[in-house]
Amino acid sequence: METSLKKSDKKTKPSKKQIINQAIQFHLEGNIPEALKYYQYYINQGFNDHRVFSNFGAILQGLGKLEEAEISYRKAIELKPDFADAYYNLGNILKDLGKSREAEILYRKAIKIKPDFAKAHYNLGGILSDLKNLENVMSRYHIASKLGMDYNLCQLGIGKILLKQGNHAKG
Repeated sequence: METSLKKSDKKTKPSKKQIINQAIQFHLEGNIPEALKYYQYYINQGFNDHRVFSNFGAILQGLGKLEEAEISYRKAIELKPDFADAYYNLGNILKDLGKSREAEILYRKAIKIKPDFAKAHYNLGGILSDLKNLENVMSRYHIASKLGMDYNLCQLGIGKILLKQGNHAKG
């Protein structure tokens, strides 16, 4: 990852900003192998930026490397403790790893930081349902719907809760 200076043949290391910008550009273009390489290079240089660790975590998560993604999201949170998206994404990983109680805590942290985080409300509803905490589930789906989540998706979640509770519509 060396760049050539135009005024001379000297090679120089790219700046932190150049590395981040290039990594993000590759990521946005869907060039995941190159984005991954640039994020990893940035991290290997000892640089710290919550966005890099979060984006790196997202790629790892997409590749099914959940434990590695978890570490990356935790680092993003360490660097920026009020980064709601990292709590949310880490919650998703922990949910996938079967750690529902931990995921619940992380979704709640994301909502505390960003009260209008519709996806976090929705996923919290799903976790509460999994944990059999049905009395709070429907309110989370209603909040998520009011905040812009797909209405039909939220209504489907509510319908599943009603079925779990034994409330069947009579035809």
